[in-house]
Amino acid sequence: MLTKEEVIELIKKNNIKFLDIGYMDYASLSRIRTVHVDQLESLFENGLNFYGGMMSFNGFDEPIPNPTYGIEGGDFFAVPDPSTFAILPHRKDTARMYCDLVNENGDAWFGCPRQTLKKVLKEAEEVLGGKMHMAFEQEAYLLREVDGNLVTADDTHCFSIEGIQLQEKFLHEFVDAMEAARIGVEKISSEYGPGQYEINLKHKPALKAADEQVNFMQLFKQVALNNGLVGTLLPKPFDHLSGSGLHVHISMSDNQGRNLFENLDDPLGLTEQAYYFVGGLMKHARSLVAIGAPSVNSYKRLYPGSFAPSHVSYGIGNRSVLIRVTEKRRGSRFEFRGADGTCNPYMLATALIAAGLEGVKNKIKPNDPVDYDVGMISLEETKKKNIELVPSSLEEAMDELESNQLMAKVLGPIWKEFISVKRSEAAKVARHVTHWERNTLTQRF
Repeated sequence: MLTKEEVIELIKKNNIKFLDIGYMDYASLSRIRTVHVDQLESLFENGLNFYGGMMSFNGFDEPIPNPTYGIEGGDFFAVPDPSTFAILPHRKDTARMYCDLVNENGDAWFGCPRQTLKKVLKEAEEVLGGKMHMAFEQEAYLLREVDGNLVTADDTHCFSIEGIQLQEKFLHEFVDAMEAARIGVEKISSEYGPGQYEINLKHKPALKAADEQVNFMQLFKQVALNNGLVGTLLPKPFDHLSGSGLHVHISMSDNQGRNLFENLDDPLGLTEQAYYFVGGLMKHARSLVAIGAPSVNSYKRLYPGSFAPSHVSYGIGNRSVLIRVTEKRRGSRFEFRGADGTCNPYMLATALIAAGLEGVKNKIKPNDPVDYDVGMISLEETKKKNIELVPSSLEEAMDELESNQLMAKVLGPIWKEFISVKRSEAAKVARHVTHWERNTLTQRF
């Protein structure tokens, strides 16, 4: 973890002149202001002011109706965390830091997702007796423009060596950029879709993992742009090709690094506390999907019969379920598979930990694990087995989240405004007439 003094030294050593100072909003967009390094001391002391009403903008950069953070609300202040310092090799003499948001008194601003994650982490680690770790696995496409249309960057197949070789220049530059930002990439695979890749980041303490995912989201797109490509984390960029998900691995260890979720004498390799944690995730699963898959496009990926999870279920090694328990050989941990690259990693991490923590506090036992392809069972079977489906639309997801009292309590003011932001996005898309509608339906009606 870098200190303020170490950041100052790195800035001098690398001749950094400019700093991108920013945060991630409820629409999962990074908001950045660029300042000269002469302002560094003031940034650490006072932060950089941002218009508070920006938190009430949706993903189309439109203010939502009846915002909580209106034009009359003044500013909040972004105080950079030195541990997030990252040199940006694709930018000239520039580095980036992500921030905690504070009010005019220097106290944590009530609408800050990063501060909210810190708060729930502190509680979880006190109650559970260990440190929460996470690792993010993001699927994403590389695209290129042909005659004004975006198409896949290549036509390779799953896990193909050609998929790695054809995009070798981009992949090497991307890994170099991640390493310059002090982010470890564990592995990269060409995925099921042509031009699609999965990038696995290393396990880190949960806050650090979320910071690194936010940086990843920017670096993937920027390095692609520098190579004449379009990098996208959109869950379903093509209706006929595989979607892109975000898988979040969750584990807990003590000060000696021992896995506190692991019991090798158990059939699934889990401790009693781990089962309760899963129980909490299962109880709040539909709301977790609402936070982890928060775009209209998200629900074009999450449907029965696809490779994406569509049912509230868990199982060991089973990739059809929403919450996958890894095999004993890999060390006992959980993989939440219901998110995508349109989410805010801080909010998702907060929700996952809060749900698991409630499971432990209230000793919530999950139902039996699933050992079959749950995505292929009939609707009648799901009712018979008492298995819920995940939300099928952004509107349904927000309805679910709006009824969740735990998320309302944990997220505080963020909960209400996030729902409003997402409802405004759903309403805008619902009114939009697509190229497909115009070209197809005008021939029929």
